[in-house]
Amino acid sequence: MKTSTIVAATVGTLAVASIGYALYFDSKRRNDPEFRRKLKKERKRASKVMKEEEQKQATRTAKSVDEALASINEAEFPTSMEEREKFCMEQLSTGEALFTQGPEGFDMAAICFYKALKVYPAPAELVMVYQKTIPPEVFTLVMGMLSADVQKKQEKYYTVFPPKEMNVKVDELPEGVTAEGKKVVRRGLIASKDFAVGETIYSEAPLVSSLEPSLEGNEFCHYCLKQITEEASKVPCTSCTKVVFCSEACSTPAMAEFHGVLCTKDSEDADTPERGLYDYSKEANYKYPGMIAKFLVRMVHEDSLNSSEEYNPFDHIERLRFLEVRPSAAEEKEIQLLKLALGSKIPGIEEFINEDRYLTLKGKLLYNAYGVTTSLDSSRSVEPSPEQLRSVHDSPVVGAGFYKVTSYMSHSCDPNTKIVFQEHNNTLSVVATKEVKAGEELHSGFIDQKNGTLSTEQRRQELFQHYRFKCMCSLCEASE
Repeated sequence: MKTSTIVAATVGTLAVASIGYALYFDSKRRNDPEFRRKLKKERKRASKVMKEEEQKQATRTAKSVDEALASINEAEFPTSMEEREKFCMEQLSTGEALFTQGPEGFDMAAICFYKALKVYPAPAELVMVYQKTIPPEVFTLVMGMLSADVQKKQEKYYTVFPPKEMNVKVDELPEGVTAEGKKVVRRGLIASKDFAVGETIYSEAPLVSSLEPSLEGNEFCHYCLKQITEEASKVPCTSCTKVVFCSEACSTPAMAEFHGVLCTKDSEDADTPERGLYDYSKEANYKYPGMIAKFLVRMVHEDSLNSSEEYNPFDHIERLRFLEVRPSAAEEKEIQLLKLALGSKIPGIEEFINEDRYLTLKGKLLYNAYGVTTSLDSSRSVEPSPEQLRSVHDSPVVGAGFYKVTSYMSHSCDPNTKIVFQEHNNTLSVVATKEVKAGEELHSGFIDQKNGTLSTEQRRQELFQHYRFKCMCSLCEASE
């Protein structure tokens, strides 16, 4: 008899037997109470056994993940790009050899694959490769290590940021309740010690800053935004005439951090990528597309340094609030110009700059950027861009800065601090305008109140229009 016939006959016999048992089982289930009780008890027992086994497996996996993470010494990771590439390939090769040994090699293989992931320039892409090429058991361990590492890093963030020497901390504060009665919290900036009126609480340099487009290349430094009062002290870019620096101390880091990539090199061809982004920003009078470009280039630059900093620029800004920006033709053009300007110089940047990520970055600038006032002439007239920023407009605003710590400061129409630029550059200082006690929240003004002539309704209307919140500060509540 053919094998296929034997298989077919066996399947047929099993099918008939299965149908007969199903009919008997259904009859007993419907007509025999004792049978139903035994069945229910057996189901509970089976469910309990299954849950216990799942828990044991989860515990074993968690233990393996914890042990694996504990075995990884951060000091082992190389620093240079060449060494990191070599290290990555060695770990991948070792991991592949280990998992072919079977289950006994899975834990060590996962450690190797995770080490490779830690130094790979595009980790998300490598995760997708892992999903298709390594055993599911090993992939589960790698993802468990990634998840645990990310969670640990997230939980630790506000214990080390801001640095203690800045005399402030970020804390959760109540912000009312939802319509369903759920409490709403926000993060605010809290003083960690007492301060007297006029005392500087802290100073902070920006993650990134930009001049108003109308001031570029004239008398303000492209890097620190300081006004250059003497022609002899100007340091021009060696490749273009579009920007100028106040000193070599600004020119050197600017070239390394972003301008070396974004420099137009005095090209008169509007189709060159760098020139296209520059011309658009100048003609539209927009500084935020250029600030986003600087931020992205600086992020790549800092990653290439592999410094001892535990958190990179993106780690800092991803936690900040932002305004929702609806896509328009302007944003579509900005994204395209950004991809063209950076695509040939930063591998993978075209995939990174998708619409959602760009709009989020722009929304974070719109909500958090502060106006920078470094002009030595208080009566100076500056053509401002239409992009919003936090500023009381008590001096000419020459640009904007994006600050990691000060972005957590909330608004008040009667603030206890003021923002000043003591060195006439983009380093911001927070100065107490009232006596501040340890544990007290710090506030600054987001809008120009026109020397107190705006009514509560006008202030609230402007704040809601620009920042999407109803001001409930002491001054506004007292006027209700």
